Amino acid sequence: MSRLLTFAVLSALAFTLVPSAVPIQASAQKKVFAYYYSWWNRLSWDPSRMSDRPPELYDSKSEAVIRRQIEQAKDAGIDGFFCTWRYSCAKVLSVAESVGGFSIAFSVDPVGDPTLGTNASIRKNMREMMGYMASPAYLKIDKKPVFVFWNDTILPGRVGTKSAWQQLRDDVDPDRGQYWLGGGVNFGLLDVFDALHFYDITWEASSGKAMASYNRKLNDYNASHGTNKPSVATVMPGYDDMRYRGGHQKARDDGNYYRSGWDVARAYDASFAVITSWNEWFEGSSIEPSNNFGSVYLDITREKIAAFNDPTPVVAPGFADTAMKALWQRSDLAIEQGRTVRSWIWGPRMGDGMLEAYNGGERLVQYFDKSRMEINDPSASRSSAWFVTNGLLVNELMTGRLQSGESSFVLRAPSEEVLAGDPAVVNGDSPRYATLAVVATYQPPKNNEKLTLQMRRDGSLMTIVPPAEVFNTRYIAETGHNIPDVFDTFLGQSGLVFTGSGYAVGPVFDWVFTFGYPITDAYWIKTNIVGVSRWTLMQAFERRILTYTPTNPAGFQVEMGNVGQHYFVWRYGKK
Repeated sequence: MSRLLTFAVLSALAFTLVPSAVPIQASAQKKVFAYYYSWWNRLSWDPSRMSDRPPELYDSKSEAVIRRQIEQAKDAGIDGFFCTWRYSCAKVLSVAESVGGFSIAFSVDPVGDPTLGTNASIRKNMREMMGYMASPAYLKIDKKPVFVFWNDTILPGRVGTKSAWQQLRDDVDPDRGQYWLGGGVNFGLLDVFDALHFYDITWEASSGKAMASYNRKLNDYNASHGTNKPSVATVMPGYDDMRYRGGHQKARDDGNYYRSGWDVARAYDASFAVITSWNEWFEGSSIEPSNNFGSVYLDITREKIAAFNDPTPVVAPGFADTAMKALWQRSDLAIEQGRTVRSWIWGPRMGDGMLEAYNGGERLVQYFDKSRMEINDPSASRSSAWFVTNGLLVNELMTGRLQSGESSFVLRAPSEEVLAGDPAVVNGDSPRYATLAVVATYQPPKNNEKLTLQMRRDGSLMTIVPPAEVFNTRYIAETGHNIPDVFDTFLGQSGLVFTGSGYAVGPVFDWVFTFGYPITDAYWIKTNIVGVSRWTLMQAFERRILTYTPTNPAGFQVEMGNVGQHYFVWRYGKK
């Protein structure tokens, strides 16, 4: 089965996302599942087609083999298998019943089963599977039996449209008595599926980037739809299908790639974790005992599942400096842990720290969804509120003046990425960062004035009937711009913050430090958000973009644009 379709676009997704919201947990206890394949027989174990093999070559129809595998997985903390149908899944379910304390869900896979070439055959096949769902060992989430689909383009003709999936579910599960776990990167399909997961994350540079993409898209969907779709983390030991289909390889790095995947799953407080895979030997993603690794990956699994299930709050890993970590944790740790309902201030980390040229030397920086942190002088007092600074990224994106030193700049074209919403390639009429230069002119005080102007892509302003009543309430003389009530309230907010040793209620941020001064007034814009055209109020500050979307749920109506993402692409030309 080729997994190329699912993740050929993963990297593109990772940096084309609208502002994200807080992860929302499912009601169920955390669970861990692994993809399980029961197609192995004496003709399968061709060493020229796989990078590793089990110590004892087995037949998947053997009850003794199935029992051993279930007991090994259960001992490592795995709660169940996703078994691809049409092989020996019925027997696997029966053995799971006899072992006890272990669940099986059937994975619907027309790609792996050539008999499922029509919509009619898939429906017949799924109804056949439904005959086994009464088993006490059949996996149920929220008391509903689970069907798994590893990708959204597995229907006949490689169709992955919402209408096709909607029709299938209406035919097979009209009363929504089942739990459908979909796969792929089209989060609009959450209109049909109960949850979504990535089968393969090895197309991204790191587990962290892959799951950051997943969580942003999931959070955006939940925020825009008022739903609680759960977070499903994907964890993989590595990948190598070079001998099988000449595809790609992700090095295992002595188990560190697998460990990092579990750390990310825990950091995002996922409701479920899916291991790809227990025994997909053709794709080199197996964790069951092998010739090359022995039982190392079962040992790591046991250790990491215990940590995944540990309710102790996670101290977010992966920061370039402890001062950066403390700054991020103050406002965003409570969000990441689901302790508060508000929009991200910094957002997930985009990667490790890096050195950038500055003042003829280098400085340490780290990028986040919403901004960039920087340490310009590592010898300065670490207790200073300005030891870590927050880049003037919006200024640079608007003007094209990339700051290379305290008073030096590199000139380039202003950014043509959209200010908020879906990316420019699918959002042609929405204003860009370059548009801001037209409206970034001095304005007189406008206290109590109602906001009725729309900013269009060319920077022209048009009077509209606004979608919500918003009034200017504060004037900033330093830059000559007005701040409306919805943003003024947001900038002065207090809430749950992490103090370094625990939580307290206090100011979430110093707004001048975090945002800088406004460089435009606030204007209504029309922009696509997850493919739907919406009215959003936008205001540019020196360091951030603020948006107000009145149709969003409470807690997420005011959010920040993904300035850190946009700037990184503008500066480096890559995602």
